[in-house]
Amino acid sequence: MLLSHYLPKMITALLGGLFIFAGIYTFGNPLLFDRLFICILVFTAIICRKNINVLGVVIILVIQRLVEETAWSISELEYVDLIKAAFYFLSITVYWKIKYDNASRLLLCGLIISISAEFYLIFKHQEAPEIYWYVALLASYLFARHLFFMRVAYMSDIIPKQKVESINLDWQLYKLNAFFALLQLLMIAEYVIRAVFGFKNILFVWSSYPYLAQLCYTYLIWIVFYESYRLLIPKLLRA
Repeated sequence: MLLSHYLPKMITALLGGLFIFAGIYTFGNPLLFDRLFICILVFTAIICRKNINVLGVVIILVIQRLVEETAWSISELEYVDLIKAAFYFLSITVYWKIKYDNASRLLLCGLIISISAEFYLIFKHQEAPEIYWYVALLASYLFARHLFFMRVAYMSDIIPKQKVESINLDWQLYKLNAFFALLQLLMIAEYVIRAVFGFKNILFVWSSYPYLAQLCYTYLIWIVFYESYRLLIPKLLRA
C-alpha cells in the first residue's frame, strides 16, 4: 500500500532531477543532446511497446526529427536558390493543409514576412539572411502539431483492429509544438528587423534562442518519458 502510494512520487522526483541535469549537462553540445533524445525515444518505445498510443506518438517524434535532420542536410547543399524555393513551397503546402488550426496564422505570418523580406532585399541587391530555414522549422512544428491532433484518426484507419485513443501526451506535445512555432516566428521577425530595417543590435531572440530551445526540448523528453511512465506504472504495481 505504501509502495503504491509513494513510489510514483519518488520516481517522478528522481526523473525530474535527472532530466534537468541532462538538459544542463548537454547544453552547447547538440550532438550529445540529439543522441540522448533518440535514446529516450527508443527506450520509451521498448518499455511501452504494447501501448499502441505511446508508440504512435514516438513514431511521430522520430519522423519529425528525421525530417528536420534531412532538411538541415539539404540546406547545406550548394543550390541555395532552389532549396530556398523548395522550402517555401513546402511551407505553403503545409499551411494549406493545416489552415483549420488557429496556430497556422503563425506560419502565414512567417511566410508573409519572410517572402516580403526576400523580395525587398533582392530589389536592394542585398544578401538575404537564411530565414527560410526558420520558416521550414515553423512549418515542421505545426505539421507535427497537426499529426498529434489527428493521430487517433490516422492510426484508426491504418490499424482498425487496435484500440486507438487520445492520451495526455498528445495534448502536451500539441501545445509544445505551437510554442516551438512561435519561437521560430520571433526569430524570423528579429532577422528581418536586423536585415531590412538596419537595427543590427537587436539580438534578444537570437541570444535567448539556444536556452529556450534547450529548455523546451528538455521538457519534451521529460514529458514523453513521464507520461509514458504514468501509463505503465499501474500495470507494474499490479504485477
